[in-house]
Amino acid sequence: MAQFEHSPAHESSGCVVVVDDDSGLRQLLKLTLETAGLDVIEAATELDLQRHLAQSRPDALIINMQRAEAEGLKLLARMRARSSLADVPIVFVAGIIDDAEADDFRRLALSKGADWFEPRPLGLVDLQNRVTELIRRGRPAQQHTRRVG
Repeated sequence: MAQFEHSPAHESSGCVVVVDDDSGLRQLLKLTLETAGLDVIEAATELDLQRHLAQSRPDALIINMQRAEAEGLKLLARMRARSSLADVPIVFVAGIIDDAEADDFRRLALSKGADWFEPRPLGLVDLQNRVTELIRRGRPAQQHTRRVG
């Protein structure tokens, strides 16, 4: 599974798994986050994500499921329920039609365990800065030492 291997050639600021069924958006997010010094793993499906999680623990997750936002929220809830991911920041990305819908969906995503919600179209610099900051400071419930496993 070459897509899950990390390159030791540079000093990484952390590892982010981008879960998105749109290959173009995954690539855009990958390039954006790599410019911030992050290693990025792409997962097109929940199965791809599960395969990666069986190998290592990421520093952050970005979940964007275009097929159905309800599907993405269910994935968010499943990831948040895993004790091994309790202190891993999760950013939820979703396509939104208007500001009122974005506010409603932001509240819903945050109530399901997201640490940040980013509506599309994405503010890539804001997303890059937010993910980097979330990794640096960790989740609020995080202990002083990071759990593994």
